[in-house]
Amino acid sequence: MINYIEDMENGELSGLIRHGLTFIGGIFVSKGYLDEQTLLEVIGATMTLGGFVWSFISKKKKTES
Repeated sequence: MINYIEDMENGELSGLIRHGLTFIGGIFVSKGYLDEQTLLEVIGATMTLGGFVWSFISKKKKTES
């Protein structure tokens, strides 16, 4: 499973994560735990932070090779 994730392109993986966050966030909105605006902010912040971490790890792996 980990090899499959490592072989995925950045766009594919980020799309899966974004859709997963939207799905889970939709459940939270329907239950009343979050409002729609908060959900959008959380998803945006998570994707931004995830992109930063992904870039950092990717560049670190390249320098170690």
